[in-house]
Amino acid sequence: MTDHSNNHLESGLRLLAETTDDLEVLSTLLQDAIIPGEDMFHDRGGRRFVMVVNRFCWDLPPVPGVTSQDGGPVYERRLCGVQIRNVAAVRQTGMPADRRAALLNLLAIRVTHDGGGTTRLECLFSGGAALQFDIDSLSVIAEDIDTGQPTPNRPVHDVDC
Repeated sequence: MTDHSNNHLESGLRLLAETTDDLEVLSTLLQDAIIPGEDMFHDRGGRRFVMVVNRFCWDLPPVPGVTSQDGGPVYERRLCGVQIRNVAAVRQTGMPADRRAALLNLLAIRVTHDGGGTTRLECLFSGGAALQFDIDSLSVIAEDIDTGQPTPNRPVHDVDC
């Protein structure tokens, strides 16, 4: 995974995922991102899919010296541009009827391979929604595009037993 440091966003995320291991790291960093449906765009001519996500900063500790009204820690969310490159086709399943008006919660990004040699990247969202991308090769870029905004809300996950 390539980390391209960016001075104007001192601790901002800027990564290029080109292997499944890279993508696993990126998926973890983007888990619980909130994505407005209107902030997703398939650029067919450019063979890419672009989205702006509001990611929870799992990679950063709570903001030092700041507490919420109830005395709890304050975390950060940042707007992050995500570009999936080398996209041959896009499909969706379980998406809301009016996707453009929806807020989607990203759970994971993963790569699968079918028996016919097609590589597929999947973005899995809460509620069973998913986007599938047939890709020629794995190349996903994620880059923070603003400084952090405070949030007292840390995502919580139920553990299935």
